[in-house]
Amino acid sequence: MYGWRPRALFGAGAVLLVVIALPMCLNGADIIRFKGTVKDRESFQYKVRDDLIFGLDPQREIDPCQGWEIWLGPSDKIKTYAAIVTTTHYHGLIATDICASDFRNSDNSGPNVPGPKNVNRPQRVRQFEFVTNRSDYDAVYKADKAYVGLTLTAEQLSFEVSQYVHAGKVNIRGLSFGNLHVGSQPRIERMNFTVELDLRRGKAR
Repeated sequence: MYGWRPRALFGAGAVLLVVIALPMCLNGADIIRFKGTVKDRESFQYKVRDDLIFGLDPQREIDPCQGWEIWLGPSDKIKTYAAIVTTTHYHGLIATDICASDFRNSDNSGPNVPGPKNVNRPQRVRQFEFVTNRSDYDAVYKADKAYVGLTLTAEQLSFEVSQYVHAGKVNIRGLSFGNLHVGSQPRIERMNFTVELDLRRGKAR
């Protein structure tokens, strides 16, 4: 069942650093793959097409996440094309939030492995969904409002939204951490990743 809630439509408008992305494969206009690297406090953007950007925004220095937020949108002013169809999980975070603490245990004494200190968060493979244009965004928003207003059932909502969504995946290939001290907040100093965006609509996949 879909359980997303739209985030604020307009971003903070901060200037982003564009890190080089190396295209790996372009299968017609259907599946796009690329890779990149970000370092602490850097941003990343990849132009999927004229009206669609994939981005990574660093979390604010005071944010306990100490990582990046995955976003898609037409510009760095409107970044909610993934957030609108992404479900909230652990402590209000979603799969598109890549936090240093995701990969460390609860007291930062070691890696996040099964056991009493395990942190229930996605790991190196981040799967998400997204829309690709404002019209589809508006349609999903309208369906979600109808669900909240009890004029759509969960099944109807899922069916309605499925025609607009696309699948995305970030595979984190390498991580370097800083501040690995017990009881402190870790941070990601460097991250290597690959991205796959399936631009076929949900019903066509």
